[in-house]
Amino acid sequence: RTTISLRPEEYEALRFAAFKRKTSVAGVVRELIYEHLEDEADIRDGLKALEEGGEAMDWEAFKKEYLDL
Repeated sequence: RTTISLRPEEYEALRFAAFKRKTSVAGVVRELIYEHLEDEADIRDGLKALEEGGEAMDWEAFKKEYLDL
């Protein structure tokens, strides 16, 4: 368990988000934390790939291969 202190406007924003998603405030906080950690992991993976010096793909090749554009 973790306890956090929020400003009233932050708490109200979380309550509104929870209401819209039909979940609890704690559920919204968990989702936001998970998304943030996923983004950080993606950044770490990208930096590691750059350090390893793998082959780079330009934007046009990426669009063609992965986005069918």
